[in-house]
Amino acid sequence: MRLMLATLALGAAVTAAGHAQTPSSEPLMFVADLQGRLVAPEAVDTAASARASAVLIGDRFTVHGSFTGLSSALRDINKMPEDPGVHLHRGAPGVTTPYFHGLQVILNDDERSGIFHGVATLTDEQKQAILGGEGYIDIHTVKFGPGEVRGQWRPIDAQAAAKLLAALAPAAPIEHAACHSR
Repeated sequence: MRLMLATLALGAAVTAAGHAQTPSSEPLMFVADLQGRLVAPEAVDTAASARASAVLIGDRFTVHGSFTGLSSALRDINKMPEDPGVHLHRGAPGVTTPYFHGLQVILNDDERSGIFHGVATLTDEQKQAILGGEGYIDIHTVKFGPGEVRGQWRPIDAQAAAKLLAALAPAAPIEHAACHSR
């Protein structure tokens, strides 16, 4: 009987722990408005635009969005159809960096508009960049190889993003803290 009660108590504790929400497992939503004037290193004069939304749960960043009015085909649609040129990057506004994740694209018949989607598993550094406003999404085209439109990720709930960012920040080294307490 005691073994059965202990097993039931352990099962209840595991179930309760499995349902507990930690700050990093609560959904956090982001948006990005992609425009030519935001492209780095130089703004682009284009009629194209795009809008993206994303949800961060733990280290999974799920992205969906749409684009319209591209001046030319996606940059890599022919040589890499699985990664045609819609990318996630780390980087502050005005800074260009290599991408860390390519998104899937479904084109409309005009091949200048469509939707994109994907799920990236983020490293702590990538998560910190996105939470801190230093993550962006862009769309590369044949005419504008470095990017035709770009947008920085913005959290819908800035306070929740700041709280999660603070929780991810590395703790100060003990030696450093000891030096300042003298």
